[in-house]
Amino acid sequence: MFCAALVGLAATVAAGRAEAACPVTPEALKSALVKADEKDSTGLNNHYWAVAVDRTGAVCAVAYSGETTASQWLLSRQIAAAKAFTANGLSQDGAPLSTAQLYPWVQGSPSGGNPLFGLAAGNPLDGATVYDGNYDKFGTAQDPLIGKRVGGTITFGGGVGLYDGDKAIGGLGLSGDTACADHSTAWRTRKLLKLAPSNPTDKLTFDDLAGHPHCPNDADTQGVNKPNA
Repeated sequence: MFCAALVGLAATVAAGRAEAACPVTPEALKSALVKADEKDSTGLNNHYWAVAVDRTGAVCAVAYSGETTASQWLLSRQIAAAKAFTANGLSQDGAPLSTAQLYPWVQGSPSGGNPLFGLAAGNPLDGATVYDGNYDKFGTAQDPLIGKRVGGTITFGGGVGLYDGDKAIGGLGLSGDTACADHSTAWRTRKLLKLAPSNPTDKLTFDDLAGHPHCPNDADTQGVNKPNA
């Protein structure tokens, strides 16, 4: 499944298909993100950056949940973009995949590593693009990231696919707090946007050996496989 998804991602990016419709407007993303942030009780109680990409992987909406651009980690803007790109690129119709699910597949081990060891080195972030533009436009409808495929591969919580029923239509990435809080707030944001898949199997599984490790204050994390929480 993972290998097929990676092949599909490479083909999509290489083909340079015509732009797809954005799953969400910047205004709707901002509203949902702020509400999701207000309800979050996990992690470090930080604010977030959120980035949405269309089905071709192009950034189409950027928002932040704090009062100003500087109210959340600036570094998280590009991490959120890479999470959205990753989740979109590895999610398929009826088969959502979150960045949190990648964590156990990319870890090294004494026996030689897991099936996707080294994945994070693939599809590197386009630094020239992600750092370009006017800082005053960051997180607005005129964010310099809009329309760009910035790439990036992130293998911890915070990125989820966006869906219209069972149809994959894009990706959402959140960053700014612990990986568990990022996943939790992304899960809640997607639900508020009404863009969750019909069968959301892309949950985070807490397991320090075979899943995603626990994070500080993660007891109320949303989107978790409850039996393993």
